[in-house]
Amino acid sequence: MSTKPMRESGSTSVKREEKKAKVESSASTHVTLRFKGQDEEEVRVFRMRRNVEMRKVMKRYGEKRGVKWTTFVFILKDGTRIRESHTPDELELKDGATN
Repeated sequence: MSTKPMRESGSTSVKREEKKAKVESSASTHVTLRFKGQDEEEVRVFRMRRNVEMRKVMKRYGEKRGVKWTTFVFILKDGTRIRESHTPDELELKDGATN
């Protein structure tokens, strides 16, 4: 009798790797951002894709506040200004970040 370990078939290991990749990519395609105005107690939560320009969420924030979005200056906690052409990936924002 041989004591060689059993090997997985090639297609089974490939399927497992594909599943892992799908789970990782689906989890990282979106980011949840929280915005808090300096005059607000309330935090507003937005979910968006990582590769979409921040302009989209800035406009939504302005709509929710009832003010034109261009009147706001969006700044990260570290003082970095967020431009409308930035994306969450470019800013290296993490899921659940408060801005």
